[in-house]
Amino acid sequence: MKNSIDTNHSVTEISVVIPCYCTTAVISELLDRLSSALSCINVSYEIILVDDCAGDDLDVSVEHEIHCYPNVRYIELMHNVGQFRALMCGLAHARGRYVITMDDDLQHPPEEISKLYNHLRESPRLDAVFGAYKIKQHSAWRNVGSLLLRAVNTYIFHKPRNLVMSSFRCLNRQLVDALLANHTYYPIIGALILSNTRRIENVTIQHDKRRHGTSNYNLIRLIRATLDDILSFSSLPLQLISIIGVGVSLLSFILGVIYILIHLFSKGGVPGWTSLFLAINFYAGLGLLSVGVAGEYLLRILGESRGQPLYVVRRTIGSTETNDLSESDNA
Repeated sequence: MKNSIDTNHSVTEISVVIPCYCTTAVISELLDRLSSALSCINVSYEIILVDDCAGDDLDVSVEHEIHCYPNVRYIELMHNVGQFRALMCGLAHARGRYVITMDDDLQHPPEEISKLYNHLRESPRLDAVFGAYKIKQHSAWRNVGSLLLRAVNTYIFHKPRNLVMSSFRCLNRQLVDALLANHTYYPIIGALILSNTRRIENVTIQHDKRRHGTSNYNLIRLIRATLDDILSFSSLPLQLISIIGVGVSLLSFILGVIYILIHLFSKGGVPGWTSLFLAINFYAGLGLLSVGVAGEYLLRILGESRGQPLYVVRRTIGSTETNDLSESDNA
């Protein structure tokens, strides 16, 4: 359900949506560079900042800066919901014909927005354009996590191998509306895009080094994001367990035949204690793994069925200000 969200998309040409977490150190430079870069494109635009409640007093900094930027809207969420849900909040409030999504740490240079926008505007058959970095300025472990996620997307969604996914992208209005129509409590943005369209291309862009703080994504979070992709859009774990179960059954049958033959044609008996011990432990581990995978799917079903909202907006500052808990969405 959406309340008090402006759906007049024709007014604005470009909406830039940025989920914010620990952004206070860069907010002044971010707004300044965004405004300069978007003004050079010479179209109507808006900048939407979604505060995902990092507790760094971003609202105080925005209140101090926002009077200099009439095209900025600041949305403060009631509690931390994660990057993807915060991004869905921004998409729901975006009014532009084209929507740019980017990170808040200035590793995505605002000056590269024009490349994404111009490529998509000049290619009406496309639904999205993703930035492909000339040189990635991430740590080695994060690049490994990205490769794992890319392999999963290629397998599950049949993503073209030469297509590079990134969080710096330009989407047309039709695709944004399609994303918002997915009523899921686990919105994996890249996966949702791939499940809605294949009309995607890359544009080569610069990727800057992080100058403030450290990345909010660690290896565990990247692995979790990969598992979210698999569990939300695929039955692969259940299929693997089924295959392992069939394989173990065949192996047990073969070993049973071998032990019977040994028992029949050898003089001594077969002790069997070691093999029995290993077999019991193996089956116990396989059983626990099966229960764990089934539990993950059941928890997701429970999360979807509860009807819990993706986010709750505490207030907005900017063109349409509210100071109460007036907006929520479970789409």
